[in-house]
Amino acid sequence: MTAIAKAAAHTFEELGCIVEHVEQVFDKDPADLWTAEFYAGVGTRLRHFVQTQRELLDPAVAEVLDAALSQDMRVYYEKVFERYAFRDKTRAFFERYDLLLSPVLPVSSLDAGVNIPASLKDRNLVSWVYYTYPFNLTGQPAATVCAGIASDGMPVGIQLAGRALGEYDVVRAAAAYEGTKPAGHNLRRFETSSHAN
Repeated sequence: MTAIAKAAAHTFEELGCIVEHVEQVFDKDPADLWTAEFYAGVGTRLRHFVQTQRELLDPAVAEVLDAALSQDMRVYYEKVFERYAFRDKTRAFFERYDLLLSPVLPVSSLDAGVNIPASLKDRNLVSWVYYTYPFNLTGQPAATVCAGIASDGMPVGIQLAGRALGEYDVVRAAAAYEGTKPAGHNLRRFETSSHAN
């Protein structure tokens, strides 16, 4: 995924963009903020199912909802305020950069029935998709564009995240990148793949 993202960054350089490699965007992984806030909301909404009809839920989701529903109110609001601080730090990053390019996922695909890649077993249902969920917390616009085909024959995307209210810049950059590729170049390869997504 990294090699394909680097190739995409080179394409943006060819389009006239100034590209800088950034080693780390966030001070720490915000997965606990996502779990505390998002899943607490979903868990509250689905509490009846969690408690009385658990078999209707995906087991991995039910497990995350258990953790979110077990937190006390003080811990929940501490996470809410941490989210505000996280949002402010992320906005400060985008004062220096117009867009952030990254892979969408750390792997190309998962087999059917697998929730977490074997190489990321130390992470949970949310935290293994660490390129994407931070921008759900900050509310910033992001787009995914197919950038190539991995060695296993599966399509790989890049994510373009932009400043708050910067949807136009994100869509414009995604369109410019797609314009450098022949029409249907990824679709033909994807149609011949027999891997489960």
